[in-house]
Amino acid sequence: MIVKTWIVAVAAAFVVAGSAQGKSGVTVETTPESRVGNLTKDKKREPGLFGAHWWANRFLSRHMEIEKFRGKSVDVVLLGDSIMHFWEWKHPQSWKKFTANRTVLNLGYGGDRTQHVLWRIAHGELDGYEAKCIVLMIGTNNNSSKTSKPENVAGAIELIVSKIREKQPNAKIILHPIFPRGNSAQSVRHAEASVRNSKTNALLKQFAEKDGKIIWIDFNDRLVDASGWVPKSIMRDEIHPTAAGYDIWMEALAPIIGK
Repeated sequence: MIVKTWIVAVAAAFVVAGSAQGKSGVTVETTPESRVGNLTKDKKREPGLFGAHWWANRFLSRHMEIEKFRGKSVDVVLLGDSIMHFWEWKHPQSWKKFTANRTVLNLGYGGDRTQHVLWRIAHGELDGYEAKCIVLMIGTNNNSSKTSKPENVAGAIELIVSKIREKQPNAKIILHPIFPRGNSAQSVRHAEASVRNSKTNALLKQFAEKDGKIIWIDFNDRLVDASGWVPKSIMRDEIHPTAAGYDIWMEALAPIIGK
């Protein structure tokens, strides 16, 4: 009953989709209407990742996990989309290695965009515990849309960083460029998104360098072959890492978060 009441209270705080005007005219989407709206629907929750209410289930499960850490410290928080979500869900052996000597809170949600992360931060996902390190990567789902503008995606990520600092002022922030995607130029959807991702990444690198405190970790060159595309051994489905891909990620993080 307490959990149900809590969800209703959070859903009541939801404001219908909107946006904020950032610096230099950059538009940042701030409220994710389609997914958050599922929190208020009183229908049967379907099992599995992509059931009708899987996002609501994920949101609830993450907050139940957060309650376990209330008043405690967490070594690493992963904040992002399915690329983080699937590490724990689809590659348990790699995940077991990653979490063997540290506490990790996985706040990755399949399909999420920058606006979902902003909404989740505003509704408690960085509250009640102290994060030592927050790893942020988001934006590939924004850039899957042909109407996406890299400057808006980068602007949203800058806003996310500022919100992280408000909630977790003592945490180290690791910012990754968006991962490469697509196994060949024939993957038109991925190829077009890759161009937008590259432009977004260039803006993010400039932001990180100017900021001076963000830890910028770019290992994208380790995820691609000589032609610049991602081999299936690293991303079998052209966007989500395999266990080998996640192990590369783990190695890249090790100097910052410890082995």
